[in-house]
Amino acid sequence: MIPGQVTSDRQAFDQVIGRLKSEVGAFIKLVSVGKKQGMFKDTAPFWSLARMMFPIAEAVGDLTHQNSPVKNLVFVLRNEFENVRKGYDGKAACIALLYRHSLTHTDELRKIVHGVTQVQWRISYRENGRHLHLVTKAPGIYQINFDTTAFYTDILRVCKAAKRKSWSGAVMNRYNAWLSYAIATPKPSKKLSWNEQQATTEIANF
Repeated sequence: MIPGQVTSDRQAFDQVIGRLKSEVGAFIKLVSVGKKQGMFKDTAPFWSLARMMFPIAEAVGDLTHQNSPVKNLVFVLRNEFENVRKGYDGKAACIALLYRHSLTHTDELRKIVHGVTQVQWRISYRENGRHLHLVTKAPGIYQINFDTTAFYTDILRVCKAAKRKSWSGAVMNRYNAWLSYAIATPKPSKKLSWNEQQATTEIANF
C-alpha cells in the first residue's frame, strides 16, 4: 500500500474526519485558548479557517459527486450540507464565489455584482445562530452570513452521514486516485498543460 491508501469507503471518510479534527479542530481550539488569554479580541483568524475548510468541503464533494471541482463543491453544499443544516440550498453557488473563490485565488474577500444587485459577505467565529442567514441590507443589496465554526461542524456531520451510506467502493477508488498524479504521453488531439510541460522538463533534469 502507498501512504494514505484506503481499503474501504468508510475508511476514506474516516481519514477526512481525522485530518479535519486534528488540524482544523486543533486550530479552532488554539483560537479559543488565545481568546481566553486576550488574543483576537472581537475577531478571529476567519479567513485562515475558511482557507483551510473549503478545500476539504470540495474534497468531500469530489468523493460524493465526482464531477468538476466547482460543481463538486456546489452540489455537496446544495445536497449533503443542506441535509445537515437548512440554508445551503439556494445559496451554494454564491457561497462558493464569495468565500471559496476569493480566498483561494486572491488575498481579499469580494462581493458579487450582478446588474444592479449585490451580494455581500460577512464571516464570523462562533456565531452559529447567524450561519447562512440572508440579510437585506438595502433594496438589491444582500448579505450572506457565514460562520466558520458552524461550517466546521457541518463538514463533520456530512462526513459522518456519508459513512453510513453504501458507495460500492466508488469513494474508496476516488480517494485512492488522489494519491498519484500521472502525466501521460499526450495524444495528438490533446497537449499537456503548461504546468505539466514544466514538470516533465524538471523531472527530466533530476
